[in-house]
Amino acid sequence: MTCLYKKDKKIYNIEAMEGKVLTIRKAQLEDLQQITEIYNEAVLKTISTFHLYPRSWEEQVGWFKSHGDKHPLLVVEENGFVIAWACLSPYSDREGYQHTVTDSIYVREEFRRQHIGYELLSFLAEEAQKLGYHSVVAFIARENLASIRLHEKVGFLYRGELKEVGFKFGKWVDVCLYQKMLEGGEGR
Repeated sequence: MTCLYKKDKKIYNIEAMEGKVLTIRKAQLEDLQQITEIYNEAVLKTISTFHLYPRSWEEQVGWFKSHGDKHPLLVVEENGFVIAWACLSPYSDREGYQHTVTDSIYVREEFRRQHIGYELLSFLAEEAQKLGYHSVVAFIARENLASIRLHEKVGFLYRGELKEVGFKFGKWVDVCLYQKMLEGGEGR
């Protein structure tokens, strides 16, 4: 059985990933093309995001630069190929919300349902805790059951639902609010 790795920490393997070694690391500018491919696939095919049109290179470069040590952008790679990414972003630009972040997580279509999302979101939540955040929130389309289950599995709790706040693929979409409280975060 081959182990998967998160930085220097071994994690368990599952049958679907047998024989594969994955690395979770901080994203580099060289990863941005593959990150954009994964994201634009979600834009065009899913309700995981409410962007309606693929993101341009210029838009993505600006977005990439907004991430850094306090708001990490991580990738999962296999043999140099980016198969997933996740990031923390500010919940709001108002100072009183500085201890709360939102998460984003996207897995390349052909790599879904292989436990990668769970490992990546778990790692991202650990990073949020190490950075001293008080909580992580997620806004998830009610129809996106895979993301809801993933967040619940990582310990996020359902906090409420906003009716018909999104519109995509010709229909109104309800959005659920999930939250994970972190141990030892500032402001506790």
